[in-house]
Amino acid sequence: MSSEALKRQLEMARFDRALEAAESLADHRALLTTAELARLNDILTGTPPGRLEAPWRKEPVTIILPSGKTETLALIADPVVTAREKLHRATEMAESGAVIDAVFHIYTDLVLAHVFKDANRRTAILASHYFLKRYRVPLSGLAIHELGLGDLREEGQIESLRETIHQMAKFAAKQKPGPTQSS
Repeated sequence: MSSEALKRQLEMARFDRALEAAESLADHRALLTTAELARLNDILTGTPPGRLEAPWRKEPVTIILPSGKTETLALIADPVVTAREKLHRATEMAESGAVIDAVFHIYTDLVLAHVFKDANRRTAILASHYFLKRYRVPLSGLAIHELGLGDLREEGQIESLRETIHQMAKFAAKQKPGPTQSS
């Protein structure tokens, strides 16, 4: 097995472990806080517990976008506060009944803010999955993860993603077994 295949296998194992942690939070109706978000990111990146350095991005960074373009992102004054604001917004939306909008916003907000040094998109998927599970929407964050997501910075991509997530949620709701349907 090639080293690239082993790396991908390890990444998927970490993702599965982090997904279980996000589901556990949701099942116990615990709030997704910045500390929990950082813990999920640590699981994804394989960072051992008790490390000295936080996972938050504290310097400008150049990233390679899905389109292949590169973009340099400016310094974030306080990535923890930025993430806290994003989580608070999503929680308020979900609590008011706009769960799919909350899922969409937590995903796009975290991806675009790039608050972590690494695994921003995967951490955003886990946050989305948490909201779907906590508010009992019959859609998995894995479904969003499996989308061939483009570059959210390109014109029209955010609106296209919003529409796709809403359509996926409608389809999943229709597929959910009702009282007269079998599981």
